[in-house]
Amino acid sequence: MTVQTKANIAAGAFLAACLLPAAGMLLPERPAAANQALAPPPSFTRPDGSWNPALLQEVSDYIADHFGFRQELITAEAALEASVFHSSASDKVLLGREGWLFYQETLPGYLHTDPMTERELYAAAHTLALVQEYAAGQGASLLFTVAPNKCSLYPEYLPRVGTPLPGEADIDRLRPLLEQEGVPYADLFVAFRAQPDVLYHRLDSHWNARGAALAHDVLTNGKAQPFFSGSWQAVRTHRGDLYEMLYPAGGALDETMVFDRAFAFTYVREPRSPEDQRIETQNPERTGSLLMFRDSFGNALYPFMADSYGKAVFSRAMPYSLTLLEETGADTLVIELVERNLKWLALRAPIFPAPQRGLTGEPPQGSVSARVKISDDGLLPGFLRIEGSLSGAVDEQSPVYVRLGGMLYEASPSGGGEFSFTLYVPEDAQTEETQVLYLMDGSLYIVPAAVD
Repeated sequence: MTVQTKANIAAGAFLAACLLPAAGMLLPERPAAANQALAPPPSFTRPDGSWNPALLQEVSDYIADHFGFRQELITAEAALEASVFHSSASDKVLLGREGWLFYQETLPGYLHTDPMTERELYAAAHTLALVQEYAAGQGASLLFTVAPNKCSLYPEYLPRVGTPLPGEADIDRLRPLLEQEGVPYADLFVAFRAQPDVLYHRLDSHWNARGAALAHDVLTNGKAQPFFSGSWQAVRTHRGDLYEMLYPAGGALDETMVFDRAFAFTYVREPRSPEDQRIETQNPERTGSLLMFRDSFGNALYPFMADSYGKAVFSRAMPYSLTLLEETGADTLVIELVERNLKWLALRAPIFPAPQRGLTGEPPQGSVSARVKISDDGLLPGFLRIEGSLSGAVDEQSPVYVRLGGMLYEASPSGGGEFSFTLYVPEDAQTEETQVLYLMDGSLYIVPAAVD
């Protein structure tokens, strides 16, 4: 074979390799891996019919997400990096020991490198207390629980990530504030750490079926026959979310469990998947009604909870829309939130009418500044949303009140900033002269609020 022939073969092979991904776009495309949102097809025009100046960028984004054999190539690269360099090709996935995978976002919580502030902890606990008050007014009881991060329960499988900084995890700092505020809390950390068996998936960030069953048993506290102690069979059918992020075209499956006792509940409307924003169930063998706000840990948990109540609604809405209590008539409200997202309680105010409060006397003028924004966001019909913030010396555990005319309302101490607050007030409230009340050194003060 001549040198020219070899060069032609090499050039042809190189050209084929370059054209293969483009040709692959003509073939049926694999579904997006691990809930990835792929770029939509580019558009020549905007919705108003004008020329789209971002067309070239949209074309680039689309090709980057849809070129042929993309997932196979990503998988091959990730496998090479893992086997040769012992490193993860994804900035979201951490390679652990003995083939374990961890979610990178949970690492700061484990190492205590990004702790919640004292104000955020108070805001989370007190906001839940206000939710509990509202739920009680609707004839429902509240139970709050936190799904542990995988690395909080099984740190022995983490790679060498360093030693946690001194101090406690956010959930350990939040727990006494929940008790102080009187918020009922179901501690899953104690329950899981007491079990000798591993109850989380090796290739996934969530608990397995036995872990979900244990969480159910703790939450229902004997309301129904415990699932966790029932007989079960191990099956290797679960596709781990972390594995799929790292190896989108890989074929490895994780072990999960199937319980011998069948579920008795039925769906009001068949869901498309456990990821649905709203799932409704019924079980004629049980009594009581449940409204449960949940996250992805509820994907495996909700069937067990559904089996314990006559009626149940499971919502992934965040912020929590408590109008669902009136809609469903539920007598039990459960809020489940994963440990890594605890800060959301201080950032995403729930949606419900602000409670009215009484005031004896007139507080002295304070020295801080207050700003509010009043809008009708449409999330609570008949109510206005007031978002605000305080700047200055305020007690870290200060509630926040807003006076509108002669009416005084308590706000949720949650929102986008350190001393933010949010509340919903009747749309006919007198908002012309808005005043904000707060605590400083244990004493109540009042300031006028500047309206944006």
